[in-house]
Amino acid sequence: MRSLAALIVLVGVAAAAQNLPEKYYGKFAAENSKNVNFDEYLTAKGYGWFTRKLVTMANFEKVFKKSDKPNAFSFENLTSKKNVYYTDVTIGQKFKGEGLDGTQHEVVFELVGDHLFEKHTPLEEGEAKAETHEYFFEEDWLVVQMKEKDIVAKRYYKRQ
Repeated sequence: MRSLAALIVLVGVAAAAQNLPEKYYGKFAAENSKNVNFDEYLTAKGYGWFTRKLVTMANFEKVFKKSDKPNAFSFENLTSKKNVYYTDVTIGQKFKGEGLDGTQHEVVFELVGDHLFEKHTPLEEGEAKAETHEYFFEEDWLVVQMKEKDIVAKRYYKRQ
């Protein structure tokens, strides 16, 4: 029984100590010409024409920085419309943060293998919808993949 309790404690400590892989740290700028199915994804989510055009024409940058807090990182989602900053993010821990739409979201980052998942659940009424962004690398590109219904969209970001 003691060995089972010790195993549970060790597994819990290992899960809590999950760190963002080094390759994610840095600043990445979107290359809009490489978007795949992005407008189709926004349409499937129910966004209107005007909102879709604003989003597809905006400049996006993703920034991952090391935090002074152990096992944590900071994340910046920088756009030509609005910037969002999350500090001292710990993988697997939910927190409240502002979304790009200006409303409060429940946010959690999860790591599965070397893929990072950013999950948003809006906490207020509005046009924002629950979504998950999957981050991974293809060659030198940071790829953000999003899914809605049968649409899979990808946005490509180049390290700056």
